[in-house]
Amino acid sequence: MSTTTRSNLDKKSQKTIADYVGDIVALEGHIEEALDRQLSMGDDATFSAIVKKYHDTVRDSRDKAKEYQETVGSTAGNPVIAKGAELLGAAAGMIDKVRAEGLSKNLRDDYTSFNMAAISYTMLHTTSMALGDMQTEQFAAAGLRTYARLVQDVNQHIATIVVDELKNDGHTIVDTATAEECRKAVDKIWKETSL
Repeated sequence: MSTTTRSNLDKKSQKTIADYVGDIVALEGHIEEALDRQLSMGDDATFSAIVKKYHDTVRDSRDKAKEYQETVGSTAGNPVIAKGAELLGAAAGMIDKVRAEGLSKNLRDDYTSFNMAAISYTMLHTTSMALGDMQTEQFAAAGLRTYARLVQDVNQHIATIVVDELKNDGHTIVDTATAEECRKAVDKIWKETSL
């Protein structure tokens, strides 16, 4: 496999990569906005701490993506980026609403948006590798690691939040170890189904 520097890429390759990076910046901006709203939701200390961690991680990732966007020459005025941001924003809009149904549904929506960001970074990683842009490949790999960690983190917290909501809604929990047992089962399923 041959790699090159960004300056040696042809114009078409540079534009393709710049457009992908612009879309990622827009998507991460939408995710951070939704997490901003979640920061003010509810009085649940566990949920608040989780969302604060997610918010700060997404904000930092978005800031790195914005810095990288300047490196690749992607601008907000680019019509491809504007259309991509519109499409990604519509998809990320599901996390943009304050839900009355419960905190667990907010985490579910965060999980969905983190996966969208992960696949976006995966596509950028593949594109940059295919075009020989090692610098962007490394940038995309770092972004993918960030969102893969966030997805795994939601898996670790969702059971506790769901069980707490059930208790708060007056349900009788038949096993006090449900959250921990569920976490173990989910971890096992993910490990069993890994390729």
